[in-house]
Amino acid sequence: MIRGLRASDAADIRRRTGGDMRLLLRIGALLEAKISFTELALDRLLADEAGRKLLSDRKLDADFLAAAAAAGIDDLRLLDEAAGAEAGWRTVALSDEVGNPLTASLLAEPPESGLQGMVSHLAPALRAPVEGLMQAREADQRAAALERLRYAAPPLSVVGELMPMLLADGAELVRERAIALVVASGGHSLIVDLVRAMQRHDEATLLRLAPSVAALPADQQDLAISAVVAQAARGEASQGLIEVCTALAPALATHRALDRLLELLLPTSFSVVELVRALQRIDGGRIVDVLSRSLGFGAEQDARIIVLLAAPGSSGSDSMLERGVDLLLEAGEDPRSRMPLAAALRRIDSGRTLARRIAARGMRLGQSHDTSVHWLIAEMCRDGTVAQDDADELAGTIRHLLREASGPHLVSVLEQQLPVLLPCSPVQRAALVDPLIEICARYRADRTTDLVTTALVGIGATALPAVWESLEGHPMEHVRLLLAGLVPEMVRRAPDQAAAAVRRLLSGLARAEQGSERGALVAAAARILAEGALSGDAPLAQAVDAATTGLGRFAYEALGHLASGSGCTPERRAAIVDQLLMEACAELPDTPTPVTTDAATGEVTFELDERLAAHTEHVPRILVALARIGRSPNCQGEVQRHLVERLVAQWKLVATWRLVWGPGNVHELAATLGQLASETDFPGPLRVRVVEALTPQVGQLAVARALARILTVGDGAYLARLAGRAAEDLVKLAARGGEFSEDDREDLTEVLADFLAIPALGPDADNVRRRLVGVIATMRDHATSRARARLRYLCSELPPELASRLDWA
Repeated sequence: MIRGLRASDAADIRRRTGGDMRLLLRIGALLEAKISFTELALDRLLADEAGRKLLSDRKLDADFLAAAAAAGIDDLRLLDEAAGAEAGWRTVALSDEVGNPLTASLLAEPPESGLQGMVSHLAPALRAPVEGLMQAREADQRAAALERLRYAAPPLSVVGELMPMLLADGAELVRERAIALVVASGGHSLIVDLVRAMQRHDEATLLRLAPSVAALPADQQDLAISAVVAQAARGEASQGLIEVCTALAPALATHRALDRLLELLLPTSFSVVELVRALQRIDGGRIVDVLSRSLGFGAEQDARIIVLLAAPGSSGSDSMLERGVDLLLEAGEDPRSRMPLAAALRRIDSGRTLARRIAARGMRLGQSHDTSVHWLIAEMCRDGTVAQDDADELAGTIRHLLREASGPHLVSVLEQQLPVLLPCSPVQRAALVDPLIEICARYRADRTTDLVTTALVGIGATALPAVWESLEGHPMEHVRLLLAGLVPEMVRRAPDQAAAAVRRLLSGLARAEQGSERGALVAAAARILAEGALSGDAPLAQAVDAATTGLGRFAYEALGHLASGSGCTPERRAAIVDQLLMEACAELPDTPTPVTTDAATGEVTFELDERLAAHTEHVPRILVALARIGRSPNCQGEVQRHLVERLVAQWKLVATWRLVWGPGNVHELAATLGQLASETDFPGPLRVRVVEALTPQVGQLAVARALARILTVGDGAYLARLAGRAAEDLVKLAARGGEFSEDDREDLTEVLADFLAIPALGPDADNVRRRLVGVIATMRDHATSRARARLRYLCSELPPELASRLDWA
């Protein structure tokens, strides 16, 4: 289709006619008659006298061919709609323009868009001030041009095109005139508020305006988008601005400025995930194209784009997965945040090829600046997307990492439990055991030991051959002690090996020389007997029992396991309980502590009795053994009553300072009584005796915690009154403020929450709960996550007026 000049092109036509008003008016009359001229045709007619004569010919519109022939012009044609002119028009064009393939190609191109394309189609009254604005160089010139444009009252579409240029202007005067232009052109007051909020960096106002702006008409939303793009172009993007964009997503998804906006926002540190997800729901294809064109501008931006492209349900291309894995394993600092990248790769791995790609990188896993790859492998194992071949290859890499990796990678592999989760062959999994054991030899930190212990137990019976080998031949004693404690856990998963394991542990006594190691071997054998199906094997039980002879303090754990098992006779159980009670409640020497003074230096040395030190060290082990026996279903009746009464009597002695124990052992005794009395099948009369003994010392947090544990499962009116009295005493102590140190306040808040959970608090339960809630509310700044979780659960059971005071939890 060939298009001619229109009345809106009056300025262009006037320029071509050289200001000849007669020709200009003649062309206007022809336009009124729906006859237009292409630019080339008009230039041809104006180029010589014959052409000007033809333009002036009144017969031109009636018989163009005759008029052209009379003027001696043969290179022009008058086209109608059938010949390619616009509907309703006749157009004069050069003969060479008609049917020319180059002309058709140019006409097929999309019309010029943006500001330049807009200016060429503006009416003369608007084009002049807009061109003046675009040509102005100084701030005052631009402000004056805006003022002239405001009087011209341009439509919102024109203002929207100008907005990015105006609001990105560095001069505040120009930006203020731009706001005035918005108002004069019919811009909504919300648009003005939005622009001012962006200029003030008022995040709260931007968040408040976002939903309202999204409800405006389309032309107003277009203006808002132009303002947003202008703000981003100034380098002043913010999270509030992105929230506005998210609200405008339906309009933004088809807006011509979307590409530019994303180009401006991607390099920033603000989260655009919600914005991109909203756009993807509307036009996912366009967003993929826009984001894909932004790849290749650095590791940080590439990682971010992959995260944005990984919409739920989407699938990643081979190139994207390869680039993502390379970024994840990058040795440099960039990209800085790799956990979102790892999660994105997991989402788009629809072909289940990610594990193979990671396995192919080998030891690059240990060179990565970040350890997110270990989390990703663990999650893929849980998802079941790792094939055995890939798992075997990864297991080989993990084996090398366990021996050679730096601390962060080593700890990450253990924390993610990769030796347990990888679905590799038994041979490959067994090969991981030796490196795990060597970690215990290299690092003695409790955290590392716990992680290795969890991994070995998770591997289970497969690890037993290597564990036996190290248990019987490792040069370091602490490693052998650790492995001895792990054998029962592994045997539990292979019960058919239980009897052989007990015999092998006992045979190790001939090799072990240290009492601690001998005790660990016997304790492991006793635990297997007590927890497995061998508890009725009398010969084995007798052999283990006999092995405890002569071990002294190293036999406590083994005795506790033996007496808690069903294979122990009542007589032997009673004897073990008496032995342990006798050692726990032994009378300590009450002699003055010898003091010596160095004559040369004057230093004073206190010589503590060795028996006192040994007793203090052994009491926790004895109490653990007694608690295990007392909580066993095999320990009932007279033995249980005797055990509890003796411990209660001992508690009364140490609580009233008639017998001096270390503070730690006092708390251990209270915790032991709490464990025993909190069992649901514990005899009621004995529970009452324990509560009566502990209640006077409720001011000690360890005692209060034990009481709360007991009273939560206890029932009966008397216990309820004791619970209410203990809660009242604890509230009074907490309200005083000086009874507990600052370091104790977190524990105190947890204990108060535990008391609030006690079902029965006596006849005045409502007032007691109200006081508990009141004092907990005053300590909200010290509430731990455990206390808050407990309070949130309790709020559903409390009266509404009390629950409302705990809504902060």
